[in-house]
Amino acid sequence: MALNKGEEVRFLSHLDYAGAVSRILRRAKLDVAYSEGFNPHMKVSFSSALALGITASTEYMDVDVLEDTPVEEIMERMNAQAPKGMEVKACREVPLDVKKMMAACNYAEYIVEGPAPEGVDWEALLAPFNEAETIIYEKVTPKKTKEIDLKHFVKEPLRAEAKDGRVKIYMGIGIYPEGTVKPSEIWKFGKEQYQWPVGDDYAIHREAIMIEKDGHKLSPMDV
Repeated sequence: MALNKGEEVRFLSHLDYAGAVSRILRRAKLDVAYSEGFNPHMKVSFSSALALGITASTEYMDVDVLEDTPVEEIMERMNAQAPKGMEVKACREVPLDVKKMMAACNYAEYIVEGPAPEGVDWEALLAPFNEAETIIYEKVTPKKTKEIDLKHFVKEPLRAEAKDGRVKIYMGIGIYPEGTVKPSEIWKFGKEQYQWPVGDDYAIHREAIMIEKDGHKLSPMDV
């Protein structure tokens, strides 16, 4: 299932977004499977958690629906209950043995946008980052600090579009079993280490999340 995460709900955390989806499913009166145990919950899983403040053109999720209802009716019933910014865009039925979205999706495209001075040669400014074979970055998490190679995760050369005192930097980022890198980390690293003329006032939009295999990028809805 493909949903929107628009500006109207950008400040929902992933848990709040997932909770809102569960409420939509209940209000749509869909017969959804629940886990077993003391505290059962709906069998709903997402392709990748979106952090607070990030919007997305499409957010994918798996839902185990028990009733034999056409997908068009499921979309209609859910959209009748969905708030603005959380519309269901597409839905398809798949066999139970298909790999879940969370395990299948391994590539994401982001746009990071913020104020920037006019007249900047962004192609030249991004060249040192794009041409480097390795870029060591110290990633800090609540549990530990470790060094990672940003170029292992940044799958495509960065590119920029500048207009009216703002810049958009496009990033293609890999998602691996050992983790990924946040687009905000690349933005801040570029500012601090490569003197990109950007500030801390920026917005992140995930343009796509896909399945990359054998050099091809596929929508999860097409696999």
